[in-house]
Amino acid sequence: MASRMAARARTEAIEGLLARRGGRREFVPLRRAFVQARTAGGGAGPLAAFVSGRQRRALDLYLFIHALASTEPWDTAPGWRTWALVLGMPETSASQVSISKALRWLERAQLIRSERDGARRRSYLLDESGSGAAYCHPARSDAPDYFKVPYAYWRYGWHDRLSLPATSVLLIALSLGEAFLLPLDAGARWYGISRDTLRRGLRELTREGVLRFSSHLRQAPRSPTGQTEERRYTLQGAFAPHARR
Repeated sequence: MASRMAARARTEAIEGLLARRGGRREFVPLRRAFVQARTAGGGAGPLAAFVSGRQRRALDLYLFIHALASTEPWDTAPGWRTWALVLGMPETSASQVSISKALRWLERAQLIRSERDGARRRSYLLDESGSGAAYCHPARSDAPDYFKVPYAYWRYGWHDRLSLPATSVLLIALSLGEAFLLPLDAGARWYGISRDTLRRGLRELTREGVLRFSSHLRQAPRSPTGQTEERRYTLQGAFAPHARR
């Protein structure tokens, strides 16, 4: 009973924060520079550092900061107890320390800046590229280049259910078009994330019904069989392209 009450309180807290700070929108906009360097051939964006550093908690915090900091000056200061509730952590001093460490990690990555606001620490968004530049809404740019993370990610519990590899691949998938290719070797170069992490993320998302793929054989002269399998992936459900539009 106690665990169900705690889960309900957490769900209500998340929904309340999204409704109050998110306004009427149903998604979080993120620049594609977060998942991939916007240069010829791509390369690692800031997302790769979360994966290599196993910074799952910092990634959860970062995505939710984006959900809450929805209006100028692109800031939020819910307090560590609220963060603990959102992240499903007990209200203990150890949780407070863990949350502080995650926020400091985001500051070192130049994805947020923060300042004291009484007893709380107020977080301000910086550009998603990790350049340390000031944040502006990506839709207001001269050349908009962003993707949408649906609120369904939190509302339907995907933030709890998915591992760090699966969450990372989900973000990459959301940044791509319908029926996209993500070959492991090339994907590792394009995003700076290991082929093993990509493989595990793709398998988990497929198993969970978030991704569906179709495959066919194409010519590959360097392959021992002269052919190789090519898979095209499509997001499903609340993450499907038509749902995000």
